[in-house]
Amino acid sequence: MRNVIRIVISVVAGFFLMWWPLAPVYDALNWPTFHSWGLLHGSFFSAWPTLSILTFLALGYVRFLPRGEDTPLLMLGLAWGLVLAGFLNIRVYLSASTIYGLLAATVAVVAALSFFATHRLGLALLVVSPIAFFNLEYLLDLISPMETAYLSYAARHALDEFKLPLISALLGWALGSLARATLNRRSAATETAPP
Repeated sequence: MRNVIRIVISVVAGFFLMWWPLAPVYDALNWPTFHSWGLLHGSFFSAWPTLSILTFLALGYVRFLPRGEDTPLLMLGLAWGLVLAGFLNIRVYLSASTIYGLLAATVAVVAALSFFATHRLGLALLVVSPIAFFNLEYLLDLISPMETAYLSYAARHALDEFKLPLISALLGWALGSLARATLNRRSAATETAPP
């Protein structure tokens, strides 16, 4: 019963968090996609589930609700994913250096968070989940009975939008896991070394 209450609170709170503080912050910073106009014109399909997941994780800090492992790291990764989805949604207007800078920052953020996380792959996938939510419209078109040409267009569009952020997140996951494994190996070697 507690999980049902937690899910309902998360969904309702995610809706209200879109309108305050997300939209006013994006309006004040003049950032794209998740400002008031963008939320009214379709970007709530990405913001609402992302903020609901963020609320679900944050509710783990309430005393009688269970908190999962890596909660602060997952929340930071999800927040970065929301910022990334907002900017990559307007990639047509961004320069190539800006796009690759955002993807390089994604590698760095995921690598740093993965270094400390227990569930590293889950964290990497959670970072790109706002982009997946944003492209859910195209992904849902893949299962609808439409013309083959439209299906191939929808599949190409969804994969093009999702491919580079996913590769960046997986690369960050690999770097963070490799750094963690190297540190664990070195500390194990120094503990077993003779004095």
